[in-house]
Amino acid sequence: MPERKIWEFKSQTICTILGLTFDDKELVSVFKKLKLDQSRNAPYELHGDLVQLCSTQNKASGKLDKMLKARFGQYESDFKRIPRNEIYKYIENGSGTVTVTEGRNGNGGGNRNKNGKSIPLSALVWFAVRSQHEDIDEIEARVFATTHILEHRASRFYDTLRRSTADGRPEDILKNLGNALESSGKLQTKCDRLERKREQLKSDIESIRDDKSRINAALEVQKQLNRQLTGDFEKLGGAGTLDRTCDMKKEINLLTSEVMCLTGQLLQKDRRDCAIPDGGSPAITSITEDPEVDAWDNVVDVDLNGTRVTYVGGVESLMPHYKDAVESVGGTFCYHCGRCIQGRKEIEGIVEKTDIIFCPVDINSHNACRYVKKACKMRDKPCYFLRSASLSMFVKGLEKHVDGTGVTA
Repeated sequence: MPERKIWEFKSQTICTILGLTFDDKELVSVFKKLKLDQSRNAPYELHGDLVQLCSTQNKASGKLDKMLKARFGQYESDFKRIPRNEIYKYIENGSGTVTVTEGRNGNGGGNRNKNGKSIPLSALVWFAVRSQHEDIDEIEARVFATTHILEHRASRFYDTLRRSTADGRPEDILKNLGNALESSGKLQTKCDRLERKREQLKSDIESIRDDKSRINAALEVQKQLNRQLTGDFEKLGGAGTLDRTCDMKKEINLLTSEVMCLTGQLLQKDRRDCAIPDGGSPAITSITEDPEVDAWDNVVDVDLNGTRVTYVGGVESLMPHYKDAVESVGGTFCYHCGRCIQGRKEIEGIVEKTDIIFCPVDINSHNACRYVKKACKMRDKPCYFLRSASLSMFVKGLEKHVDGTGVTA
Protein backbone atom coordinates (compact mmCIF):
# COMPACT_ATOMS: atom_id res chain seq x y z
CA MET A 1 0.00 0.00 0.00
CA PRO A 2 1.56 3.32 -1.10
CA GLU A 3 2.51 5.84 1.58
CA ARG A 4 1.33 9.40 1.63
CA LYS A 5 3.64 12.36 2.13
CA ILE A 6 3.07 15.04 4.72
CA TRP A 7 1.92 17.62 2.18
CA GLU A 8 -0.83 15.19 1.19
CA PHE A 9 -2.34 15.35 4.68
CA LYS A 10 -5.07 17.76 5.56
CA SER A 11 -3.95 20.95 7.28
CA GLN A 12 -5.55 20.00 10.60
CA THR A 13 -3.77 16.61 10.49
CA ILE A 14 -0.43 18.31 9.79
CA CYS A 15 -1.11 20.71 12.66
CA THR A 16 -1.89 17.80 15.01
CA ILE A 17 1.21 15.79 14.08
CA LEU A 18 3.61 18.75 14.29
CA GLY A 19 2.05 20.02 17.51
CA LEU A 20 2.32 16.61 19.20
CA THR A 21 5.84 15.95 17.90
CA PHE A 22 7.79 19.18 18.47
CA ASP A 23 7.83 21.32 21.58
CA ASP A 24 8.94 24.97 21.63
CA LYS A 25 12.67 24.21 21.74
CA GLU A 26 12.45 21.55 19.04
CA LEU A 27 10.59 23.95 16.75
CA VAL A 28 13.56 26.32 16.87
CA SER A 29 15.91 23.41 16.18
CA VAL A 30 13.80 22.28 13.18
CA PHE A 31 13.84 25.79 11.71
CA LYS A 32 17.63 25.84 12.02
CA LYS A 33 18.00 22.44 10.32
CA LEU A 34 15.68 23.49 7.50
CA LYS A 35 17.40 26.90 7.28
CA LEU A 36 14.10 28.73 7.50
CA ASP A 37 13.43 32.32 8.48
CA GLN A 38 13.31 32.72 12.27
CA SER A 39 12.42 36.39 12.39
CA ARG A 40 9.14 35.50 14.04
CA ASN A 41 10.22 33.63 17.14
CA ALA A 42 6.93 33.20 19.00
CA PRO A 43 6.14 29.47 19.39
CA TYR A 44 2.67 29.72 17.82
CA GLU A 45 4.14 31.73 14.89
CA LEU A 46 6.84 29.12 14.28
CA HIS A 47 4.23 26.36 14.47
CA GLY A 48 1.91 28.15 12.03
CA ASP A 49 4.72 28.82 9.53
CA LEU A 50 5.82 25.19 9.68
CA VAL A 51 2.25 23.90 9.13
CA GLN A 52 1.81 26.24 6.16
CA LEU A 53 5.18 25.20 4.75
CA CYS A 54 4.30 21.49 4.95
CA SER A 55 0.95 22.00 3.20
CA THR A 56 2.73 22.12 -0.16
CA GLN A 57 5.43 20.02 -1.72
CA ASN A 58 8.79 21.75 -1.46
CA LYS A 59 12.34 21.11 -0.38
CA ALA A 60 11.66 21.94 3.26
CA SER A 61 8.51 19.78 3.47
CA GLY A 62 10.41 16.90 1.87
CA LYS A 63 13.16 17.11 4.50
CA LEU A 64 10.60 17.34 7.29
CA ASP A 65 8.76 14.29 5.94
CA LYS A 66 12.01 12.31 6.08
CA MET A 67 12.69 13.59 9.61
CA LEU A 68 9.27 12.43 10.80
CA LYS A 69 9.60 9.08 9.06
CA ALA A 70 12.97 8.49 10.74
CA ARG A 71 11.62 9.64 14.08
CA PHE A 72 8.62 7.32 14.04
CA GLY A 73 10.42 4.45 12.33
CA GLN A 74 11.33 2.90 15.67
CA TYR A 75 7.63 2.17 16.26
CA GLU A 76 6.87 0.74 12.82
CA SER A 77 7.29 -2.87 13.94
CA ASP A 78 4.66 -2.32 16.64
CA PHE A 79 2.05 -1.49 14.00
CA LYS A 80 2.68 -4.41 11.64
CA ARG A 81 0.08 -6.56 13.39
CA ILE A 82 -2.53 -3.78 13.22
CA PRO A 83 -4.30 -2.95 9.96
CA ARG A 84 -3.48 0.61 8.95
CA ASN A 85 -7.13 1.48 8.48
CA GLU A 86 -7.86 0.47 12.10
CA ILE A 87 -5.08 2.34 13.89
CA TYR A 88 -7.35 5.32 14.44
CA LYS A 89 -9.54 3.11 16.66
CA TYR A 90 -6.73 2.95 19.21
CA ILE A 91 -6.64 6.72 19.18
CA GLU A 92 -10.39 6.94 19.72
CA ASN A 93 -10.95 4.46 22.55
CA GLY A 94 -7.62 2.79 23.36
CA SER A 95 -9.06 -0.69 22.66
CA GLY A 96 -7.01 -3.65 21.50
CA THR A 97 -3.49 -4.26 22.69
CA VAL A 98 -2.57 -0.69 23.66
CA THR A 99 -3.81 1.77 26.29
CA VAL A 100 -3.52 5.54 26.44
CA THR A 101 -0.54 6.68 28.55
CA GLU A 102 1.93 9.53 28.70
CA GLY A 103 3.87 10.19 25.50
CA ARG A 104 7.60 10.06 24.87
CA ASN A 105 9.66 13.18 25.70
CA GLY A 106 6.53 14.99 26.82
CA ASN A 107 5.17 15.09 23.27
CA GLY A 108 1.51 14.83 24.09
CA GLY A 109 -0.20 11.57 25.00
CA GLY A 110 1.02 8.14 24.06
CA ASN A 111 0.26 4.42 24.03
CA ARG A 112 1.98 1.36 25.42
CA ASN A 113 2.08 -2.00 23.64
CA LYS A 114 2.10 -5.47 25.17
CA ASN A 115 5.85 -5.31 25.64
CA GLY A 116 5.53 -2.08 27.62
CA LYS A 117 7.24 0.09 24.98
CA SER A 118 5.94 3.68 24.87
CA ILE A 119 4.24 4.73 21.65
CA PRO A 120 3.59 8.50 21.38
CA LEU A 121 0.19 9.69 20.26
CA SER A 122 1.91 11.57 17.43
CA ALA A 123 3.21 8.22 16.08
CA LEU A 124 -0.29 6.75 16.20
CA VAL A 125 -1.66 9.68 14.20
CA TRP A 126 1.25 9.47 11.75
CA PHE A 127 0.75 5.77 11.00
CA ALA A 128 -3.06 6.13 10.95
CA VAL A 129 -3.02 8.65 8.07
CA ARG A 130 0.25 7.62 6.40
CA SER A 131 -1.12 4.82 4.20
CA GLN A 132 -3.15 5.53 1.09
CA HIS A 133 -6.65 4.14 1.64
CA GLU A 134 -10.03 4.63 0.08
CA ASP A 135 -11.46 5.81 3.41
CA ILE A 136 -8.51 8.05 4.24
CA ASP A 137 -10.64 11.20 4.30
CA GLU A 138 -13.00 9.67 6.85
CA ILE A 139 -10.05 8.34 8.88
CA GLU A 140 -8.39 11.76 8.95
CA ALA A 141 -11.65 13.37 10.02
CA ARG A 142 -12.12 10.90 12.86
CA VAL A 143 -8.49 11.25 13.93
CA PHE A 144 -8.83 15.03 13.97
CA ALA A 145 -12.07 14.86 15.96
CA THR A 146 -10.51 12.54 18.51
CA THR A 147 -7.30 14.53 18.91
CA HIS A 148 -9.29 17.74 19.05
CA ILE A 149 -11.24 16.43 22.05
CA LEU A 150 -7.99 15.27 23.61
CA GLU A 151 -6.59 18.76 23.12
CA HIS A 152 -9.53 20.20 25.01
CA ARG A 153 -9.01 17.70 27.81
CA ALA A 154 -5.32 18.50 27.88
CA SER A 155 -6.10 22.22 28.02
CA ARG A 156 -8.48 21.74 30.92
CA PHE A 157 -5.96 19.55 32.70
CA TYR A 158 -3.25 22.14 32.11
CA ASP A 159 -5.51 24.85 33.49
CA THR A 160 -6.23 22.76 36.58
CA LEU A 161 -2.54 22.20 37.16
CA ARG A 162 -1.78 25.87 36.60
CA ARG A 163 -4.30 26.92 39.20
CA SER A 164 -3.24 24.26 41.71
CA THR A 165 0.50 24.94 41.54
CA ALA A 166 2.03 27.63 43.72
CA ASP A 167 4.00 29.36 40.94
CA GLY A 168 1.44 28.70 38.18
CA ARG A 169 3.93 26.68 36.08
CA PRO A 170 2.63 23.17 35.36
CA GLU A 171 5.73 22.54 33.26
CA ASP A 172 7.72 22.22 36.49
CA ILE A 173 5.55 19.36 37.73
CA LEU A 174 7.46 16.73 35.78
CA LYS A 175 10.70 18.16 37.07
CA ASN A 176 9.35 18.11 40.60
CA LEU A 177 8.12 14.57 40.10
CA GLY A 178 11.57 13.58 38.93
CA ASN A 179 13.11 15.17 41.99
CA ALA A 180 10.53 13.43 44.14
CA LEU A 181 11.39 10.09 42.55
CA GLU A 182 15.08 10.74 43.17
CA SER A 183 14.35 11.65 46.80
CA SER A 184 12.19 8.55 47.07
CA GLY A 185 15.09 6.45 45.82
CA LYS A 186 17.39 7.98 48.40
CA LEU A 187 14.81 7.40 51.11
CA GLN A 188 14.45 3.82 49.99
CA THR A 189 18.22 3.40 50.26
CA LYS A 190 18.11 4.82 53.77
CA CYS A 191 15.20 2.55 54.63
CA ASP A 192 17.16 -0.46 53.40
CA ARG A 193 20.13 0.62 55.49
CA LEU A 194 17.90 1.11 58.54
CA GLU A 195 16.36 -2.29 57.93
CA ARG A 196 19.81 -3.85 57.99
CA LYS A 197 20.55 -2.00 61.22
CA ARG A 198 17.25 -3.22 62.64
CA GLU A 199 18.20 -6.79 61.82
CA GLN A 200 21.57 -6.22 63.47
CA LEU A 201 19.85 -4.82 66.56
CA LYS A 202 17.57 -7.84 66.67
CA SER A 203 20.64 -10.06 66.58
CA ASP A 204 22.24 -8.00 69.37
CA ILE A 205 19.05 -8.26 71.44
CA GLU A 206 19.07 -12.03 71.05
CA SER A 207 22.70 -12.09 72.19
CA ILE A 208 21.81 -9.94 75.20
CA ARG A 209 18.96 -12.29 76.05
CA ASP A 210 21.33 -15.24 75.92
CA ASP A 211 23.77 -13.38 78.19
CA LYS A 212 20.91 -12.54 80.53
CA SER A 213 19.91 -16.20 80.71
CA ARG A 214 23.47 -17.19 81.58
CA ILE A 215 23.66 -14.44 84.22
CA ASN A 216 20.34 -15.53 85.73
CA ALA A 217 21.60 -19.11 85.89
CA ALA A 218 24.79 -17.94 87.63
CA LEU A 219 22.73 -15.82 90.05
CA GLU A 220 20.53 -18.80 90.85
CA VAL A 221 23.61 -20.86 91.68
CA GLN A 222 24.87 -18.00 93.86
CA LYS A 223 21.50 -17.81 95.63
CA GLN A 224 21.66 -21.52 96.38
CA LEU A 225 25.14 -21.08 97.84
CA ASN A 226 23.90 -18.12 99.91
CA ARG A 227 20.99 -20.19 101.23
CA GLN A 228 23.38 -22.98 102.11
CA LEU A 229 25.70 -20.57 103.92
CA THR A 230 22.72 -19.04 105.74
CA GLY A 231 21.61 -22.49 106.86
CA ASP A 232 25.10 -23.30 108.11
CA PHE A 233 25.21 -19.97 109.93
CA GLU A 234 21.85 -20.63 111.59
CA LYS A 235 23.08 -24.04 112.71
CA LEU A 236 25.97 -22.30 114.45
CA GLY A 237 23.55 -20.07 116.34
CA GLY A 238 22.77 -17.21 114.01
CA ALA A 239 23.39 -13.59 114.90
CA GLY A 240 23.57 -14.45 118.61
CA THR A 241 26.75 -16.40 117.92
CA LEU A 242 28.55 -13.19 117.01
CA ASP A 243 27.40 -11.52 120.23
CA ARG A 244 28.47 -14.50 122.30
CA THR A 245 31.80 -14.56 120.51
CA CYS A 246 32.38 -10.90 121.34
CA ASP A 247 31.41 -11.52 124.97
CA MET A 248 33.75 -14.48 125.16
CA LYS A 249 36.59 -12.37 123.78
CA LYS A 250 35.96 -9.77 126.47
CA GLU A 251 35.85 -12.47 129.14
CA ILE A 252 39.11 -13.91 127.85
CA ASN A 253 40.72 -10.48 128.03
CA LEU A 254 39.49 -9.98 131.60
CA LEU A 255 40.59 -13.45 132.65
CA THR A 256 43.96 -12.83 131.07
CA SER A 257 44.34 -9.63 133.07
CA GLU A 258 43.26 -11.47 136.26
CA VAL A 259 45.78 -14.23 135.58
CA MET A 260 48.53 -11.69 135.04
CA CYS A 261 47.59 -9.91 138.25
CA LEU A 262 47.54 -13.15 140.26
CA THR A 263 50.79 -14.26 138.65
CA GLY A 264 52.40 -11.01 139.75
CA GLN A 265 51.15 -11.51 143.29
CA LEU A 266 52.53 -15.06 143.39
CA LEU A 267 55.90 -13.93 142.08
CA GLN A 268 56.03 -11.17 144.67
CA LYS A 269 55.14 -13.63 147.42
CA ASP A 270 57.82 -16.06 146.24
CA ARG A 271 60.42 -13.31 146.33
CA ARG A 272 59.37 -12.34 149.83
CA ASP A 273 59.52 -15.92 151.09
CA CYS A 274 62.86 -16.63 149.47
CA ALA A 275 64.65 -13.47 150.61
CA ILE A 276 67.29 -14.58 153.35
CA PRO A 277 69.92 -12.13 154.71
CA ASP A 278 73.63 -12.95 155.33
CA GLY A 279 73.04 -13.70 159.05
CA GLY A 280 70.70 -16.54 158.14
CA SER A 281 67.51 -14.97 159.48
CA PRO A 282 64.63 -13.83 157.33
CA ALA A 283 65.00 -10.29 156.15
CA ILE A 284 62.55 -7.66 157.19
CA THR A 285 61.81 -5.83 154.00
CA SER A 286 59.31 -3.25 153.02
CA ILE A 287 56.65 -4.80 150.82
CA THR A 288 54.16 -2.73 148.91
CA GLU A 289 50.72 -4.14 149.49
CA ASP A 290 48.70 -4.98 146.39
CA PRO A 291 45.33 -3.27 146.08
CA GLU A 292 43.67 -6.57 145.20
CA VAL A 293 44.91 -8.13 148.43
CA ASP A 294 43.79 -5.10 150.43
CA ALA A 295 40.35 -5.39 148.95
CA TRP A 296 39.98 -8.99 150.04
CA ASP A 297 41.40 -8.18 153.48
CA ASN A 298 38.88 -5.39 154.02
CA VAL A 299 35.79 -7.13 152.64
CA VAL A 300 35.54 -9.28 155.77
CA ASP A 301 34.79 -6.12 157.75
CA VAL A 302 31.68 -5.39 155.66
CA ASP A 303 28.20 -6.54 156.64
CA LEU A 304 25.39 -6.12 154.08
CA ASN A 305 22.67 -7.40 156.42
CA GLY A 306 20.72 -9.25 153.71
CA THR A 307 20.97 -6.48 151.10
CA ARG A 308 20.06 -7.74 147.64
CA VAL A 309 22.99 -7.07 145.28
CA THR A 310 22.59 -7.46 141.52
CA TYR A 311 25.55 -7.68 139.17
CA VAL A 312 24.71 -6.89 135.52
CA GLY A 313 27.08 -8.27 132.90
CA GLY A 314 30.59 -9.20 133.89
CA VAL A 315 32.55 -12.33 133.21
CA GLU A 316 30.25 -15.32 133.45
CA SER A 317 33.08 -17.59 134.56
CA LEU A 318 33.63 -15.27 137.57
CA MET A 319 29.97 -15.36 138.57
CA PRO A 320 30.53 -17.92 141.38
CA HIS A 321 33.27 -15.68 142.80
CA TYR A 322 30.98 -12.63 142.63
CA LYS A 323 28.36 -14.62 144.52
CA ASP A 324 30.83 -15.82 147.17
CA ALA A 325 32.02 -12.26 147.72
CA VAL A 326 28.48 -10.99 148.34
CA GLU A 327 27.23 -13.90 150.43
CA SER A 328 30.39 -13.89 152.56
CA VAL A 329 29.41 -10.45 153.88
CA GLY A 330 25.76 -11.22 154.45
CA GLY A 331 24.24 -10.12 151.13
CA THR A 332 21.97 -11.81 148.61
CA PHE A 333 23.48 -12.08 145.13
CA CYS A 334 21.58 -11.79 141.85
CA TYR A 335 23.18 -11.97 138.42
CA HIS A 336 22.15 -10.86 134.93
CA CYS A 337 24.25 -11.51 131.82
CA GLY A 338 23.65 -7.99 130.43
CA ARG A 339 22.07 -9.04 127.13
CA CYS A 340 18.75 -7.20 126.94
CA ILE A 341 16.77 -9.55 124.75
CA GLN A 342 13.43 -8.11 125.95
CA GLY A 343 14.68 -4.52 126.05
CA ARG A 344 14.50 -2.15 128.99
CA LYS A 345 11.53 -3.94 130.62
CA GLU A 346 13.80 -6.83 131.49
CA ILE A 347 16.26 -4.47 133.22
CA GLU A 348 13.43 -2.60 134.96
CA GLY A 349 12.11 -5.88 136.39
CA ILE A 350 15.54 -6.73 137.79
CA VAL A 351 16.05 -3.27 139.31
CA GLU A 352 12.60 -3.45 140.90
CA LYS A 353 13.58 -6.59 142.86
CA THR A 354 17.04 -5.52 144.07
CA ASP A 355 18.65 -3.00 146.45
CA ILE A 356 22.02 -2.29 144.80
CA ILE A 357 23.09 -2.51 141.16
CA PHE A 358 26.67 -2.98 139.95
CA CYS A 359 27.29 -2.59 136.22
CA PRO A 360 30.80 -2.87 134.65
CA VAL A 361 31.05 -0.57 131.62
CA ASP A 362 33.87 -2.40 129.86
CA ILE A 363 31.82 -5.47 129.03
CA ASN A 364 28.22 -4.25 128.85
CA SER A 365 26.69 -2.59 125.81
CA HIS A 366 25.82 1.08 125.76
CA ASN A 367 22.08 0.30 125.72
CA ALA A 368 22.37 -2.00 128.75
CA CYS A 369 24.18 0.69 130.77
CA ARG A 370 21.62 3.29 129.71
CA TYR A 371 18.69 1.05 130.68
CA VAL A 372 20.26 0.34 134.10
CA LYS A 373 20.95 4.00 134.83
CA LYS A 374 17.45 5.12 133.86
CA ALA A 375 15.70 2.33 135.80
CA CYS A 376 17.75 3.02 138.96
CA LYS A 377 17.12 6.76 138.73
CA MET A 378 13.37 6.28 138.39
CA ARG A 379 13.27 3.94 141.41
CA ASP A 380 15.88 5.75 143.50
CA LYS A 381 18.11 2.68 143.68
CA PRO A 382 21.90 3.04 144.15
CA CYS A 383 23.82 2.13 141.00
CA TYR A 384 27.58 1.75 140.61
CA PHE A 385 29.24 1.70 137.21
CA LEU A 386 32.56 -0.17 137.47
CA ARG A 387 35.51 0.47 135.15
CA SER A 388 36.06 -3.26 134.69
CA ALA A 389 34.39 -6.58 135.46
CA SER A 390 37.28 -7.83 137.62
CA LEU A 391 36.55 -9.35 141.02
CA SER A 392 38.72 -6.82 142.86
CA MET A 393 36.85 -3.92 141.26
CA PHE A 394 33.57 -5.45 142.43
CA VAL A 395 34.86 -5.81 146.02
CA LYS A 396 35.97 -2.18 146.03
CA GLY A 397 32.50 -1.22 144.84
CA LEU A 398 30.95 -3.05 147.77
CA GLU A 399 33.28 -1.24 150.17
CA LYS A 400 32.41 2.16 148.73
CA HIS A 401 28.72 1.43 149.07
CA VAL A 402 29.11 0.44 152.73
CA ASP A 403 31.28 3.49 153.46
CA GLY A 404 28.74 5.76 151.82
CA THR A 405 25.82 4.44 153.92
CA GLY A 406 27.73 4.08 157.22
CA VAL A 407 27.02 0.38 157.51
CA THR A 408 30.16 -1.29 158.91
CA ALA A 409 30.92 -4.39 160.79
